[in-house]
Amino acid sequence: MSDRRVALHAIAIAAGTASIALSHGAAAGEIRVSGGGCGATVHLVARDAPLSDVLQQLAKSLHFELVGAADDDTRVNVDVARRPTDLVARLAGLDNISMTLEENPRCPGRERIVKLWVLPRKEVAATHATAAQAEQARREQEGIDTFLRAHGQATSKSQDGKRR
Repeated sequence: MSDRRVALHAIAIAAGTASIALSHGAAAGEIRVSGGGCGATVHLVARDAPLSDVLQQLAKSLHFELVGAADDDTRVNVDVARRPTDLVARLAGLDNISMTLEENPRCPGRERIVKLWVLPRKEVAATHATAAQAEQARREQEGIDTFLRAHGQATSKSQDGKRR
């Protein structure tokens, strides 16, 4: 291969790599985070950015650990200023999130996010179904106990509080 062909080949590879990088950058959208020191609010601007990228940027800017990812990487378009906990809760929307908070040693009287878990929605649905079933069973037992008491019968709990 001649030197000229090698040079043209290298240029083609570089152009292809740059094209891929630029298209990836365009797909990622714009994410800007400001504030988050001892101020009460964090200002987030996100334009057509995947939710997982926005959460990662918040984790980096606010110095917390992010575990898991959103089920569907919906595009986020916001320009909002809120407390960090409220901001994350609003962004996560229907996803199941859990936060660990602690008092911020650098900002007395203020909390900071230490860790944020984003769990899959199928786990949320299973958790809600189990909780709903438990609540339904509790209500049914309460109704049975009310009926039994009204008729002078022993309920599921005896006088000493133990189940029969």
